[in-house]
Amino acid sequence: MMNVREYGNWINGAWLKASAMVERTSPANGVLLARFADSGEEEVDLAVKAARRAFDDRSIWSALPGGERAKAIGRWIELLVRDIDKLAKMEAEEVGKPIRFGKGETEWSIELARYAAALAWQIPSDLVNNAGDANLGMVVREPRGVIGMITPWNFPLVTLFQKLPFALAAGCTVVIKPSELTSSTTLEIAALAKEAGIPDGVINVVTGSGKAVGEALTGHHGVDMISFTGSTAVGKHIAARAAEQMKRVGLELGGKAANVVFADADIDAALDGVLLGYILNQGEECVQGTRLLIEESIANEFVAKLVERSKKIRIGLPEDPEADLGALIHEQHMEKVLSYIQSGLKEGAKLEIGGKRLTDSEFGKGFYVGPTIFSNVTPNMTIFREEIFGPVLAVTTFRTVAEAIELANDTNYGLGNGLWTKDIDKAIQVSRELKSGTVSVNTFLETVVQMPFGGYKESGIGRENGMDGLLEFTEVKSIFIKLGKRPHTLPHTVN
Repeated sequence: MMNVREYGNWINGAWLKASAMVERTSPANGVLLARFADSGEEEVDLAVKAARRAFDDRSIWSALPGGERAKAIGRWIELLVRDIDKLAKMEAEEVGKPIRFGKGETEWSIELARYAAALAWQIPSDLVNNAGDANLGMVVREPRGVIGMITPWNFPLVTLFQKLPFALAAGCTVVIKPSELTSSTTLEIAALAKEAGIPDGVINVVTGSGKAVGEALTGHHGVDMISFTGSTAVGKHIAARAAEQMKRVGLELGGKAANVVFADADIDAALDGVLLGYILNQGEECVQGTRLLIEESIANEFVAKLVERSKKIRIGLPEDPEADLGALIHEQHMEKVLSYIQSGLKEGAKLEIGGKRLTDSEFGKGFYVGPTIFSNVTPNMTIFREEIFGPVLAVTTFRTVAEAIELANDTNYGLGNGLWTKDIDKAIQVSRELKSGTVSVNTFLETVVQMPFGGYKESGIGRENGMDGLLEFTEVKSIFIKLGKRPHTLPHTVN
């Protein structure tokens, strides 16, 4: 029988017991996995005050030499590596994803932390030394302050580690609100930070609903910035609330990415990329390749081959080491995905494969939807325009490069796109004209830690990862110094 995890909040380096709890059951089989604190304004206030004290006392964290912060993050990373299997198992169980993806995402989170730790040594600054003998200028970056972080359920660790280690490297302190569905790994890594010697109050975690905890965190006057990953609708609400206090925001929001496949592409590679792009994480991914834009001359053959590859996808429970596709996060979300499938059928798209909930044998207790492909999709259809967040692919054809670009950009979103061609001139031209923060050429969902990630249009504000990810958590200060005993020159006045 599985042991049920139970957590309080993590505030000022200690567990705080909760008076009320929420339960998380497995989306794969309904088994009870964990209980988390069901918190509100009082707990958020305690956490923010702890983070504020840890920030304002400069000797604790914010004014430490960057190298000292890097060393502390490095010790923390060693513990993350030690506990990687434990963290990966929790991630897979609570999200419903196959364990091998939970393991890979935990490894990627650690890589992000390693890179962020290195950046703590090299936070940029400028010296203005060519303004004359009497003048000297310094442009410095300082930690922004207390950061409220709100993370989603689809990639609990990755979305957190695109924020947390960069904020720590910059010298900030944090209060984290993870999804109430997938809080275990966030709480575990906070406790590991204390074991690594990161001071109390630097990392705090408050669990509960967005309505209670998220609202309290966003509106708290002790929070200097909100960093949020989630839906565009919630992101707009957070931005509006933050504007009341001129609070800074970083928003990584929804997407409707296209994989654009030209006839001159490496077809086998494109098939693999398109397949991964629409099924990874059960399609519960903001940069999911949910649209396939395919050159008309190769469309029928390409779709037929993609259907055959989709039939070979292994669907399984989180503990299945060979599984490619797991369960959707909960029943309500599954019903939403199925409703999008029904809209595709109603609006005239052709269903090539899938389209149903899986209920056979072990899947009957979970929320499984098989790989689903629609062809004959036109830009006016709902499945072309709206973010489905499930393993559903919409296929649309084009004839010219200009038409492909127009179709790819025909969306309110702009998080990511992919394109497939052996023509380097075409690859560069199309990359420049796609309106998205990321463009993948002859690959998809692949990047390196040095590169920033974020969106155009309604896909967000700001960037995560890379040096840009660290700079999001800093303020710029200009310091002008008058040298020597030269008198201050007053402006001329008119009598």
